[in-house]
Amino acid sequence: MKQKRSYDNYDYNEAYKYDLDKEIEKAAKEKFRRENPLLIDFEEQWKEQQAKLEEWEYERLLKEGKVESLYRTSTIKCKNIKSGKEIAEVMIYPSFYNRADMPHTKKKRETKPSQKNLNDKNARRYVIRLANINFGSGDIWATFGWDDRYIPEDIERAKKDVTNFIKRVNRKRKKRGFDNMKYIYVLAVDDYTRPHFHILMSGDGVDRDELEVMWGKCKRPNTRRVKPDEDFGITGLATYISQNPHGTKRWCSSKNLKKPPEPTRSYRKFKKRRVEKMAKDHETLKQSLEKEYVGYRFLDAEVKFNTVTAAFYIYARMTRD
Repeated sequence: MKQKRSYDNYDYNEAYKYDLDKEIEKAAKEKFRRENPLLIDFEEQWKEQQAKLEEWEYERLLKEGKVESLYRTSTIKCKNIKSGKEIAEVMIYPSFYNRADMPHTKKKRETKPSQKNLNDKNARRYVIRLANINFGSGDIWATFGWDDRYIPEDIERAKKDVTNFIKRVNRKRKKRGFDNMKYIYVLAVDDYTRPHFHILMSGDGVDRDELEVMWGKCKRPNTRRVKPDEDFGITGLATYISQNPHGTKRWCSSKNLKKPPEPTRSYRKFKKRRVEKMAKDHETLKQSLEKEYVGYRFLDAEVKFNTVTAAFYIYARMTRD
């Protein structure tokens, strides 16, 4: 019976012994050239083809049990529709083909609360991406509340008030030749002395003074123009929106927002030894990411070691103008 290798002891180089003989590679390249005679940038296309073949080989090794796990890299690049500025999120983590291959430790596996925290984190990151893609300089960040005589009796009434406000704004925009506004808002109602909501919205079509009058349910509304951070865009505002007041989801968004792209995933970007060096040295992490993602500038990173999977998890952010 084949003895199972533990994650920590297995020789990672074994996964990469399939490097093609130079003559075989040369023949494959010539065949690719003959099959694609009209390619303008042949060398670039050939590199992409090699990368695809490499990914397929890694997946085969994992599926056939030749290796128990590989580090996988997921990348999400969000481009702002106004400025064109991009923020890339890079997530590096171990990938196991079968759950049974995950190493067993004395520590228990993920509990329901910890899984919920992970789901919440992913949801918050989604909202931040949504905001950084769709909003930027000149858009509006506003806070509106309810005076005593207008205080909603429950959360449904509060939502109704906000929905009616959005409808009034859209009617005015339509009369002026604008499409429906884009928005993300968060309600702060439960357990607050003075209920209110924050809204990130399109800055054209209706000015700030008009918006304050159109809300009409409080004497001290607050509106201001968005000024994105040079590196992180409007991540700060979006983080505030994505927080769950008192543990309850309260943020809502319009249907006309451009959605974040699906992540691209790769087994070939970073191998085990490189990941371990990146996890233990900040400068190595920075240099490795900027080398792999040409044209992007490293911003920050979070590194964690999971004692259950006995592996590192890296979350990093980068930017490109």
